[in-house]
Amino acid sequence: MTKNFGFYRGNFTDEAAAAASISGTRGLRVGGALGHVYAQCVAGAGGFSIAAGKAVTLTGKECDTVDGTYAANGVTVVRTFAAATTFAEGEVIAEIHFAEYSKEYGKVDFACNDTGATGAIKIVPNAMG
Repeated sequence: MTKNFGFYRGNFTDEAAAAASISGTRGLRVGGALGHVYAQCVAGAGGFSIAAGKAVTLTGKECDTVDGTYAANGVTVVRTFAAATTFAEGEVIAEIHFAEYSKEYGKVDFACNDTGATGAIKIVPNAMG
């Protein structure tokens, strides 16, 4: 079994086309000594566009083991856009934080209520500090 140690080895999700819902692809180490890890949802290749009044939602999930069953950790971030917005590749769309007392591993789910959203997203880890 290969262990995944957070921002040292990958992203929460691979790049995906904009969709109503994208489940976290892989668990990354977020708790313990690595505390204060956060996830950034960024625009993928070609950017990301969303209509006025629509929102993206990031939901954090946690687990004690990388291959276990992940459960919502009670942290959800919703970003609603007052105006139609286009993000260039690499620009941050939204972010969600994992507290230092989080379980050892985390995942992030993405949702969007704009059925006409275009482009791609990916969710990447980062460390505060």
